[in-house]
Amino acid sequence: MKMLSGLFMLSSIIFLDFVGTEVATLCIPHLVGALQAGVEPAQEAALDALCLLKHSWASSPVDVGKAQAMAAAEAIPILQLLIKSGPPRFHEKAESLLQYLPGTLTVNIKRGSNLKQTMATTNAFCKLTFGNGPPRETKVVAQNTSPEWKQGFAWAFDVPPRGQKLLISCKSKNTFGKVALGKVAIQIDRVVILGTISGQYTLLPDSNRDGTSRTLDIEFQWSN
Repeated sequence: MKMLSGLFMLSSIIFLDFVGTEVATLCIPHLVGALQAGVEPAQEAALDALCLLKHSWASSPVDVGKAQAMAAAEAIPILQLLIKSGPPRFHEKAESLLQYLPGTLTVNIKRGSNLKQTMATTNAFCKLTFGNGPPRETKVVAQNTSPEWKQGFAWAFDVPPRGQKLLISCKSKNTFGKVALGKVAIQIDRVVILGTISGQYTLLPDSNRDGTSRTLDIEFQWSN
């Protein structure tokens, strides 16, 4: 109960005259701590306070809004956990708050399967393109139709890139140039909410003559 009383006091400070000030910024770690403590009434009070505070960031001085969002981003893991296993009444607020917080998207290209070519050996690599940013590439794994890359790539965002897709193209490098093995476009909205998503993704078009699919094993993570 002491923690809950303290939270209500902090909320009162934030909601009155100090939204865009250092006072409110200093309150945020206490609100994040209340979320992490696991006591439902305290979590609910902290979540309500942070959800109201987020609406002030657009109208606050840039440095203040950014500092407050960065401080609140420490709550990203617990917000994702609350969405997965917390009380249903928390879900909508936690999802909404996540859309205002800066974070990092990490993509781990683990391995490929069945990356066959008809007339040549496969020297496979992947190219990752997100938005208008420069593409990233894995190393080339020579003479292997089931290459293992185990390479991670990270993008930092001020807010989650809603509705955007990560384009991954897989190619084989040989003496005469590069041969396309297929590509996949992946929407990342769900990883912001769930924290981690991994799976096997089929490359399109599927052009193996024996009818089998070319696939990539990929893991996505959204974190603070």
